[in-house]
Amino acid sequence: MPPSGLPPHVPIDKIVYRATSYDVPVRVAVNRRAGRWNFSHGGPVQYTCLDTEAPFAEMLRHENLRTEGDAAMYRTTLWQLRVNEGIVVDYSTFEKAELAGFSPHALVDDDHEACQREALRLFSLGAGGVLSPSAALPGSINLALFGQRVPIRWDSRVHISAAIPAQALATGQPPEGLVPRVRHYGEAHPDLARYLGDKESRDRSRSSDRSEEG
Repeated sequence: MPPSGLPPHVPIDKIVYRATSYDVPVRVAVNRRAGRWNFSHGGPVQYTCLDTEAPFAEMLRHENLRTEGDAAMYRTTLWQLRVNEGIVVDYSTFEKAELAGFSPHALVDDDHEACQREALRLFSLGAGGVLSPSAALPGSINLALFGQRVPIRWDSRVHISAAIPAQALATGQPPEGLVPRVRHYGEAHPDLARYLGDKESRDRSRSSDRSEEG
């Protein structure tokens, strides 16, 4: 049973996707660079996505590739991984995160410190990962897995929790038409803006209703 204090969570048993510029699909060693859900040289975190476009979008955003010409010169390997994780915190929407007490802004903020600290807290409570909106590709969802993972053959049976069946799908450039849809550093996130706008409208409506009742 998960410890008390853990935010709403779900089991994940599905195929996810990851793009890498090296020849292995998951990390065994610590992340040398800081990421949204990890501090520099902290415990390993595996960054994956629930669709095949978001991994390329994350790469384009990280490398600041803003034109089709630049993107056509960039090559990466797209992997699929079969994940079976029992406790994954569900911040897959801004509303779910806010209802759980976590800032919706932080999920896609260019400053990762709030998410990094939250990852440490969630891991200490027994979470194996966290779902969150993609900062790079609005409308997509990312899955960050906490801890070391070991890749095994796609058709292998899983005998230890750290093992993940993985296989390369393709090596090449990002799909055509993706570049203009990528949200880069310093840009507003349209889904967050929409969520906050809808929330403000609902709050005004409730306030007006209370005034009329009074």
